[in-house]
Amino acid sequence: MVATFENIRLIGPPAADGEYFAMDEHEIVHLHDYPRIYAVPGLYEHVVQERLRCRSPQVAVEGFLRAATRLAMDPSSMTVLDIGSGTGLVGELAHDGGVARVIGVDSLAEARVACLRDRPGVYADYLIGDLGSRSETLPAQLGQYAFDGLISAGAFGGTHAPPAALINALSVLPVGAPVAITIDERWMDRSDPDGFGAAIERLVERGELVLMERQRFQHRITTTGEPIFYELVIATTGG
Repeated sequence: MVATFENIRLIGPPAADGEYFAMDEHEIVHLHDYPRIYAVPGLYEHVVQERLRCRSPQVAVEGFLRAATRLAMDPSSMTVLDIGSGTGLVGELAHDGGVARVIGVDSLAEARVACLRDRPGVYADYLIGDLGSRSETLPAQLGQYAFDGLISAGAFGGTHAPPAALINALSVLPVGAPVAITIDERWMDRSDPDGFGAAIERLVERGELVLMERQRFQHRITTTGEPIFYELVIATTGG
């Protein structure tokens, strides 16, 4: 993985339009323009992980491995689903943590291309699709694997995957499987009936999720230096 990015300058957020960075004096890129960012090897890691100090991948994987230990599960025998795989940071960390097989899923074909380019061999398979869509065939594709758990770092909420995607992902897991996800705390407001806070509460009330741990942490900083806080939710699937 390559590249020096000494000319990159963080910008914004202007008005409500989001965060940007300047590649050079000629090009300004929106922080969520993933196809553009993924096209440059190492750019996502430099801007989001290094400059903006994003911690969600590490927090999610460490939480998952902590849960596996508490459940007396051996990572070296586990097949784990990674939702919102991007360039493969979570898969790499899970692999380094001893997980036997990681299956990646992302909605963007550009993410898969970037991951196979920058982290070949990390995923046993990397599928493209939208888990939140009723017409999507992705849940059926995932059915070919015997999953033992799920990790997702920042893929749910806001403009990303809706609660339906989480419900569909949980449907491919067996009872008792560890689940570790990180979600922006803004989407965890339980007063919003369509939000993740209410969705997770309903799953817990119905016994479909059994909470093990919840904690607030600093996900990253904005391009102007303010902290963004997420929640880590660790649970097991219920009956």
